[in-house]
Amino acid sequence: MGVALDLVRGPDLRQVSQRLAGDVAGVLRQAVNERGRAALAVPGGTTPRAFLTRLGQHDLPWQAITVVPTDERDVLPDDPRSNERMIRDCLPLEPGSFVPLRAAAGSLDETAAALAKRIIALGRLDAVVVGMGADAHIASLFPGDRWLEPARREAAPAVLAAHPANLEPRLSLGPLPLARARWTALLISGQDKLAALNRALGSADPVTAPVRLLFENGVPPRVYFAE
Repeated sequence: MGVALDLVRGPDLRQVSQRLAGDVAGVLRQAVNERGRAALAVPGGTTPRAFLTRLGQHDLPWQAITVVPTDERDVLPDDPRSNERMIRDCLPLEPGSFVPLRAAAGSLDETAAALAKRIIALGRLDAVVVGMGADAHIASLFPGDRWLEPARREAAPAVLAAHPANLEPRLSLGPLPLARARWTALLISGQDKLAALNRALGSADPVTAPVRLLFENGVPPRVYFAE
């Protein structure tokens, strides 16, 4: 069965990113006003840079906002491929307000277990922005990940160590923090990604189409699409 999309579309990534940044800023302001703090998860890669840059230009109470990447490669924070590096470049983060998904010491699995406690302590995330790969993966939850199975999802760690085939190891938020945020946005660019999303939504199985996870709990994500 298909899913009706809450779709915000624009002619280019600049306009769509500006709209997304304004909407996220509104969600964060409301969260801080209501609960005194906010927690935000944002993606890495090239597509989100324009969104993050514009979000960083908003006058927000950044001292009350905790930011975490949705996933991170197992690289040093000054590596050009580091999501942390890009996020820090774009957002005016306050000291102690960023939760890095990287191994300071020990194995990736040990790091994931320690970070899971920090993510759980944040409570329900106020806003999550994710991208999507051509294979319908989100964060570092790739097709075939058994933690996406309905019977295993509740027991999945809040942070996972991921070892995708032919890719470097990485850390990722688990299914529950991503799926149970108070507000979720999916940012995609290009007709090929929109077609991939529509194919994924024709499936009822997040194991084969991980983005389907976001449409199974509560309010589905708003899709921001740059043509």
